[in-house]
Amino acid sequence: MAPKPAKHPAWFECVECGYQSAKYFGRCPQCQEWNTMVEGAKADGAEEAGEPGPSARPQPLAEVDAASAPRLLTGLAEFDRVLGGGVVAHSVILIGGEPGVGKSTLLLEVSAALARQGHSVLYYSGEESAQQIKMRADRLGAAAAGISLLASGPLEDLKRLVREARPAFLIVDSIQTLPSRRTAPLGGSVASLRTVTAEIIELAKGSGVTVFLIGHITKEWQLAGPKSLEHMVDAVLYFQGETQADLRLLRAEKNRFGPLNEVGIFQMTEKGLASVSDPTQVLIQDRQSRSPGTAIFPAMSGLRPLLTEVQALVADSPFAGNPRRIAIGFDSYRLSMLISIIEKKLRLPFYKSDVFLNVTGGMVIRETAADLAVCQALVSSYRGVVPPANSVVLGEVGLTGEIRPVSFLEMRVKEAIRQGFSTILLPAASGPMANYKGISVISIDNIRGLLEQLKA
Repeated sequence: MAPKPAKHPAWFECVECGYQSAKYFGRCPQCQEWNTMVEGAKADGAEEAGEPGPSARPQPLAEVDAASAPRLLTGLAEFDRVLGGGVVAHSVILIGGEPGVGKSTLLLEVSAALARQGHSVLYYSGEESAQQIKMRADRLGAAAAGISLLASGPLEDLKRLVREARPAFLIVDSIQTLPSRRTAPLGGSVASLRTVTAEIIELAKGSGVTVFLIGHITKEWQLAGPKSLEHMVDAVLYFQGETQADLRLLRAEKNRFGPLNEVGIFQMTEKGLASVSDPTQVLIQDRQSRSPGTAIFPAMSGLRPLLTEVQALVADSPFAGNPRRIAIGFDSYRLSMLISIIEKKLRLPFYKSDVFLNVTGGMVIRETAADLAVCQALVSSYRGVVPPANSVVLGEVGLTGEIRPVSFLEMRVKEAIRQGFSTILLPAASGPMANYKGISVISIDNIRGLLEQLKA
């Protein structure tokens, strides 16, 4: 009687921090997150070991020629902006987003733009057939001559094709659907995903191919798989937008070769994605309708100022003693802090009211320079006062109610003036501003000064 094959011992790994253990824990001992331990199985060491690569040799730093790998413009202006001025050769870029938001459409257009410049592109898809990709390419006008398709197949076949065809760019749609013969026993686990990504990165650095990876996201709006996935790649971009609307935002959460929090804005049309040349006009296109509870804030998107509208609704709460505080596009904890400052310094009883705050256009504001704009929207809504016409407001609010200066002030003010705004409310601590014809600059040193401006 033939002996039974030995069963591979089980092991557990945290999807957040990568902690491994032979025992299951409901709470990870390392990162203290709950329900993040998943089970895998030890892969057989006799599995296919992969192709041996050339032995690595150290190179003196002074002899490295950085100019030999210049940035390459794809032709999609907003995409190039988010990457920091173009694609860096041999880099690995991970793009995540909700299903149906347009990730495959974006990279198919990028592939076509690169192919028209004479670059060869290998497009791998584990989710669609070659016929389905061709139908989308025909609709977008992206059926360029330099694009080759590979629908399904293991990682080993993909690596072999890359070494044989030597394409300049590789698109993987998506990394979660790319299997490997070496990690077949793991069945799409965290360890399998990490192994596949590591081999793709090694392929990119060794063969000189530039790689774009599409990644799934979870219901918590995080990239599916281990957090180490984001550490391994060179750039992490999030593609956002409501599927029922035509506006799409591409945001850089990590970029080794450019500024963080850079945002590219696209519009989804019948013929694909189109770069928006003047995003401010899209974000505040309805500013002519003056209403209480609004404020225009010049936010910094990377190194580019974008005027965004902050809206607030303050209403009597039906829940006595437990009012709601809901913020979309703004930190809810900071919103609670600003409400407390307003209650303390301006004697406005917000504890009786529900507060809803929204940053329009799907934008996310993470800088403290928006504090004064949020306070204006809150006070304006509470008192039913319309803010000054054609005005922008910016400034950080301290716990004592003082208005602190902000960075990139000159760039923000110039963008506001370019868009036709004539009143600028800014911190008095910023110092004197240059004289602009027809522009009223109002300096505020305390949050009480904001209340006086709303009364005027």
